[in-house]
Amino acid sequence: MALKPWQKHLLEPYNFIVERLLKNRVPQTHWKELLEVQARAKKRTDVSSNLRKIFLETVKSKPKVIVELGVKSGESTFAFSRAAMITDATLISVDIRDHSDSCDWDKWIFVQMDDLKFAKQFKTWCKKRKIPSTIDVLFIDTAHTYEHTKKEIKAYFPLLSKQAKVFFHDSNLSGWYRRSNFTIDKTWDCKRQVIRAVEEYFGVDFKEKNDFVAYAKGWMIENIAYCNGLLILEKIK
Repeated sequence: MALKPWQKHLLEPYNFIVERLLKNRVPQTHWKELLEVQARAKKRTDVSSNLRKIFLETVKSKPKVIVELGVKSGESTFAFSRAAMITDATLISVDIRDHSDSCDWDKWIFVQMDDLKFAKQFKTWCKKRKIPSTIDVLFIDTAHTYEHTKKEIKAYFPLLSKQAKVFFHDSNLSGWYRRSNFTIDKTWDCKRQVIRAVEEYFGVDFKEKNDFVAYAKGWMIENIAYCNGLLILEKIK
């Protein structure tokens, strides 16, 4: 959501100063792919502070198939592509809009389609391309409505592998947001629609404005409240 002129006038100097003061707070590394992700995260977006976490959590899962629902500006696509390079995974990105130029990695496949329609043909689609037909890492960042998120859970959770990991972005989408480096920006308020759909699935109430870790229905559930919220679900044996 665009800032009003007076908001931009106030926020831009603040964000600039905060970034300069806290520029050394990012953990140091010599890992090439992680350095690329951290460099990408310097661009202020509504997911920039989550890119490092997305990369690391994905690598730890050792996935062979990653499915990203919602591409937008390609920020999460970049993080997933770098993780996929490490694990030799196939990265499938799905969006109703054409984002076919968001990534140039040879094991990235872009599918321009409604994600719910794609779910119905996922197994057949994978079989034709000789790709494993279970999903190891799933990222959901699409319409952010309660009904659509419910349908995505119903459509995609049966496609998950036995030790899958699921990311829901915008679990804390409520108007204004803070990044991990304390810069601030404006977005829209989805009235808890994403987190409400997840709550209903697990039968648990979450306090998404706080960081938390929970356990329900065989899943470890972690919420990172900043940058519009990143909810991480990991299947536990």
